[in-house]
Amino acid sequence: MTTDNQENKGNAAPLPLSERGATRRRLAKAGIGAAGILWTLESRATMNTMICKAPSGALSGGLSSHYSPATACSGLSPGYWKNHRSWPVSRNIMFTSVFDVQGEKSTCTEQTINQSYLCSTMLNLLSKQSFDRYNLGMHLVATYLNIMSGKISFLSVDTLQKMWTDVQATGHYSPASGVFWSAEQVKNYLQATHD
Repeated sequence: MTTDNQENKGNAAPLPLSERGATRRRLAKAGIGAAGILWTLESRATMNTMICKAPSGALSGGLSSHYSPATACSGLSPGYWKNHRSWPVSRNIMFTSVFDVQGEKSTCTEQTINQSYLCSTMLNLLSKQSFDRYNLGMHLVATYLNIMSGKISFLSVDTLQKMWTDVQATGHYSPASGVFWSAEQVKNYLQATHD
């Protein structure tokens, strides 16, 4: 009986990882705190379970989506909000009216509309944009709409804004002391809070 290492010893290169495998590896490298998110995201992929806990709560043990009956946990996807006409706020609201954008020009023109976070409407960010790395803006918008509509109650707008501000300023968000999530990990968490 040979092991995987013995079998791959003669091969020139190991087989490439699937997208899910690569994500698991990146999250695993982020430390033990991210392991809870990794397990939850993996189980979500196979069982369609949602995370119904704030970021710090998602790091603790018992990561199944048990929540109190008073906790709203029925977040909807970016695709739903993109195609749904009834929003808890105006569909023309600018991203910057909720999320501070650092490091971009301070004015928008007709030529720059929907070309950056600074000049995009929330509706525009619900579609994939070349400047929206990891689709973080997309999931911030969907989560914001879920909070404002009462679909989820385990997150606040303040926490969501802090996630965005910290990722912009430092490149990571810290849900707990000594734990740091990259922009992609923040997006993965937000994505797991809706269907």
